[in-house]
Amino acid sequence: MEKEEEEKRAGYMKKKEYLKKRRAPEGEDGDGKRLMPKKADFRMRAHINPLNDTPFPYPKNPDYVNWKLHFPLFFGGTEEENKALYLNTMDYPLTYDAPVEAALNGRKGPQVEILDIGCGFGGLSVALAKIFPTHLVFGMEIRDKLVNYVGERIRALRIETPGSYGNVSVIRTNTMRHLTNYFRRGQLLKLFFCFPDPHFKASNHRRRIINDGFLSEYAYLLRPGGRLYAVTDIEELHDWHIEKLNSHPQFRRLPESSLTDDPCVEAMQNETEEGKKVTRNGGRKFYCVYERVPTSTTTEQ
Repeated sequence: MEKEEEEKRAGYMKKKEYLKKRRAPEGEDGDGKRLMPKKADFRMRAHINPLNDTPFPYPKNPDYVNWKLHFPLFFGGTEEENKALYLNTMDYPLTYDAPVEAALNGRKGPQVEILDIGCGFGGLSVALAKIFPTHLVFGMEIRDKLVNYVGERIRALRIETPGSYGNVSVIRTNTMRHLTNYFRRGQLLKLFFCFPDPHFKASNHRRRIINDGFLSEYAYLLRPGGRLYAVTDIEELHDWHIEKLNSHPQFRRLPESSLTDDPCVEAMQNETEEGKKVTRNGGRKFYCVYERVPTSTTTEQ
């Protein structure tokens, strides 16, 4: 019995040391090599009820968001600051205690323009950072373990390829409740919804991320001419997306013939973990792209 307990304790200490090394910045992992996080260490339940109360901090309004914490090099920060993580999780906490100066909160200077909602393991966010190196790409995810994984993945990429991936970051939040707490009217250029939870039960349809109540919020944040992208492997959900978006006066569906030069179409289908899984299993993918259109000149002013 005593030997068994000692083996358990040794196993626990070995795992603890491994996790310490995995999370350590470059030069602190024992052999000077950066360890990319492993997905297996961050697995958790597939979905979380977004209608529950928010158990983590969120800003009162966009003036409280310090974007330098997420994109240091775009705000005159140092390489050391570029390795720090502020993810709004237990492991990498973040607070929004007071308004931030205009040069850092998006009123002046760089702004997030590309948003990956429900970014999962961050495949699309990272891909978009390479496609649009001069734009700030932001992933939002409600599951804390996945946010930790994406954050550590981005940090590893920044360290391994200096000068790259400084334009992508991630945070834990509930976009169904707090999206407008982070962004201002007309700020976003591109908005992505990739393989969202289908919520098959009719009683749970109100939890679907593309829904009547949320579309006006998305239209508020997208600038005229901005694009909303949605992809799923469930045809019924695809039909739902089209029905809801077609019925909204500030969205216009773009024909596939007009999307041949848009690299985002291929990226959203093939760069996420879910998209790759669908491909491996020989499944189908259904996507649509909508453009934000002004309702009238008066309304936009």
